[in-house]
Amino acid sequence: MSDLQNYLNDLLTIDCEIQKNLQHLLIVSSEDALEKKSNEIKRGIREFKEKLNEMKDYTESFNLNESSGFLSKITRSSLQSDAESNSSKEVFINQLQIEKEHLSNIENRFRNAYLSAKIKIEQNERELLFSGNPSQDENEVIKRNLTNQMIVKKSNQLSSKFNEVNRQLKWIENQTSDLLPDLKESSNSIKNVQQDFGLMKSSISEGKRLLVRLGRREFTDKLLIILSLCFFFSVVFYIVWKRIF
Repeated sequence: MSDLQNYLNDLLTIDCEIQKNLQHLLIVSSEDALEKKSNEIKRGIREFKEKLNEMKDYTESFNLNESSGFLSKITRSSLQSDAESNSSKEVFINQLQIEKEHLSNIENRFRNAYLSAKIKIEQNERELLFSGNPSQDENEVIKRNLTNQMIVKKSNQLSSKFNEVNRQLKWIENQTSDLLPDLKESSNSIKNVQQDFGLMKSSISEGKRLLVRLGRREFTDKLLIILSLCFFFSVVFYIVWKRIF
């Protein structure tokens, strides 16, 4: 448990430093001071995260100790020490979760404080710009600062938009690359269907020609049959006529 107390003392020290910088962040009056304090807070947050990672590694070492001491869990004293180890592990895990939630709250407070301080500084600069009390040189400096800030904001917005467009283009490229095999397969299928249609068309045209030829032969056969019948009946009529008369 002394290790846990040492970790908590270190985290408390870092947390106090972050809280002090957060209080100072709310009363800064210039962009330089704001960036300086925000960098100090970010450094404190990084140290806090590193300490939490050390605690996490320490809790994971309990598992290694448990696996290495598996054969020693025979006597009553070993079982008692194992129970104490599990209890310490649970305390460490619970405290680690609490500190992670506290870190999340610190990050949220830092974002809110940074935005509030930045808005306050911009409002003060606008008031100084339009109040008429400052000198002309100070007005020029403030105007340049506001112009630079606007340019930075615009550039950041454009950069974010370009990044978004780039991500969309990459997504479209990935989608098209995934669709290319399907399109290729569909194109091959269409080509095969076209070839089948071509064969069917040639077969249909050949069948049409055969039907036309058969139709012509049918007409010729009918005509020959009619002429043969006419000739046959005329011969019969002639023979009967000669017999009677």
